[in-house]
Amino acid sequence: MSTGKEQRETLFDQRRKYIERSIKRKIALYEPLEFKPLYERFREWVRENDVNAPANGDVETYLDGLIKDFLVESAYYALEGHYLQRILMNKTGTSDPNDIRLLETGDYVRERLEKDGLKRLKGFKEKSKFKTFLTTAVIRLLYDAWRQKRSIEENVTKYGPDFDAVFDPPVEDPFSLLLKSEDDHFKNKAAAFLPKVLDTLDYKERLAIRLKYEENMKISAIARTLKRTRFKTEQFIDRTERKISMELLKRTAPPGPGRQT
Repeated sequence: MSTGKEQRETLFDQRRKYIERSIKRKIALYEPLEFKPLYERFREWVRENDVNAPANGDVETYLDGLIKDFLVESAYYALEGHYLQRILMNKTGTSDPNDIRLLETGDYVRERLEKDGLKRLKGFKEKSKFKTFLTTAVIRLLYDAWRQKRSIEENVTKYGPDFDAVFDPPVEDPFSLLLKSEDDHFKNKAAAFLPKVLDTLDYKERLAIRLKYEENMKISAIARTLKRTRFKTEQFIDRTERKISMELLKRTAPPGPGRQT
């Protein structure tokens, strides 16, 4: 009795001409890909993704779906570097590839494009060039990122002090409340590490902690700022505080055997 993999290899051998014709028919939509190396790369892609032959149904429809997913993935990773960077630089108005806004926005866009195995991009209907579809998807994500950031800034202003003041260093150190210990030596040592630990948090974690400790905002106000329920905000802040505590414990722990201070 043949295995699924053997059935797959047999199917693709039998349908080689159909697969080649299908790739050749679609290739113009997926620049900058070239037809010549794609069939063997398609076979490798199928093996890497452990795709099996269909148990039943329309084999050609099944193959067309696989081919489209393969071409989308191949074209995206061919364009993900220089082409995507060019869109982002154009839309953010910067010519510096190391600009912090560009890097943060690029991370946001790529993370969402690549989520769930490029699910967003695999919705491509092949009615235009893939480059056009990708450009539209990137621009929509950029608008989402800008709207989200603007909404958070507006909510901070509405429900707390002025947004810029959130990041001003406090006159006194309210973060000492995070250092839950009666041991003065530990607290002094942990306090020295705290700014570095806070810098390791992501944007929303750092914002929530600063709003709670620097601005003394109530959980309900922080929840409205972050657009979360009060319960989820409490959980989020609890997790963030535990994350800070664990990191402080690691950094202030006495050296073990063989470790140097």
